[in-house]
Formats: sequence, C-alpha cells, structure tokens
Amino acid sequence: MEDTTRSSDVDETARPGRPEAPPEIAGSTTSTMITYTLRFTGAPSLPQLVAVAVASAVYIVLSWLAIIALPSGFPVVSSVFLAIGFGIPFAIWFGGWAFVIAYLGNFIGAGLLSTPPLPLNIALWFGTVDLIQLGLPMLLYRLFARSFGVSPIGKDVYTVRGFIFFVLCAVLPNNIIGGLYGNFILVTTGILPSNAFLSAWFVWSLSNVVVTLVIGSLLLRFLGPVVERFGLTTRNALS
Repeated sequence: MEDTTRSSDVDETARPGRPEAPPEIAGSTTSTMITYTLRFTGAPSLPQLVAVAVASAVYIVLSWLAIIALPSGFPVVSSVFLAIGFGIPFAIWFGGWAFVIAYLGNFIGAGLLSTPPLPLNIALWFGTVDLIQLGLPMLLYRLFARSFGVSPIGKDVYTVRGFIFFVLCAVLPNNIIGGLYGNFILVTTGILPSNAFLSAWFVWSLSNVVVTLVIGSLLLRFLGPVVERFGLTTRNALS
C-alpha cells in the first residue's frame, strides 16, 4: 500500500534526545501539543540552566536600565518598564524558574542598582513584587491554558482565543496587582510619599500593560517557538 503520509504531518519533536509530543488537543491550535506542567520531576538540562541564567541576567539589566534611563518622576518607578515585556515571556517559558528570574530582576536591577539605590532591607522586600508580576502569568498558563485550548507557552497569542487568555492571565491582573503591591512597599518604607500612591500606581500599571501587550506578545509569538524547538523551555516545574 502506498504511503500517503506527508512530510509536514510528521511531528518534528519526535527526534532522538527530544520527548515526543503528546496528541494535539481536539479543536485547539497545534501549539498546544507539548505538555507543560508544574510537576517536580527530573533535573534540568545544562542548556535549560544556561537559558535561565541568561534570562535572569537580561531581566536584571533591563530592569536597571528602565529605572535609570526612563524615570517617571516617582522613586523606583519607570515611565516605560521595558523589562516586563521580556520578563513575562521568560516566566511563561521557564516555569518555576520564573520566581528566580523575577526576584533577582527586581531585587538587584530595580532595587540595589536603582538611582539612588534602595537600602538592602527595602530591596529585599521590593524584590517580591515581581513574584506576582511574573509568577502569576506562569501559574495561570501552566494551570489553565490547556483547558482553555491555548498554547501553554503563548505561541498562539495572535489568535482570538490566545489573545483573550493572554490579556486575562498575563497582562491585566499581574500588572495591576503588582503595581498596587509595589507602591504599597514604597509608601510603607517612606520611599514614596503617600499622596503620590495613586499616581505612581497608575503610571506603573499602565506602562506595564502597554509594554506587555506589545513586546510580550511579539516575543511569545515569534521567539517562543524557537526557544521550544531548541529544547530550552521548562516542561515541568524546574526541568
């Protein structure tokens, strides 16, 4: 019998050294074929660790540059926090490592390296802000993306369903809540005057929302498939 299988139908992930992708979810996009979970199983590969280290370094540098080069007039609040547009895709791609990337970026890049630098005790607390801004999207994508029929790493962000999920899980709640929490820390520690709380929160949240929508979506759509193809995405919690 003649083999009518086309080369385009062959799952390219089924190669030596790469786990075979599970069957596609019915009615969903092909980008949901690989399973992503929060299970703690196995150890990360060296390339994955290198990718996480590079992502952490990039997020630290971008956080620092945003604070010193694009100030908003409020202490430690950037008018255009470009780092968040990279940080959220990093979080969605690298699973549990999102919390490491997030904390280092805010603690070092936006805290210790800000101008003037935050005192160590305040920087240690301030570092927890991005656990919300990056950690929440990662958790929502890992827990609910497949049920919603979208890619767990956001490759289908420019489809209607993928974009709605992106906005509801990685654009609005994390940036709004993170902005509230971050400015609460700044006011509580005396870095930001209490009468500037609402204005600083508005600038923080709006800037992050816009940057995430533009830069974050572009990276998820066009760089995400490349990161996954090279086996750098974290398919379980840390591996």
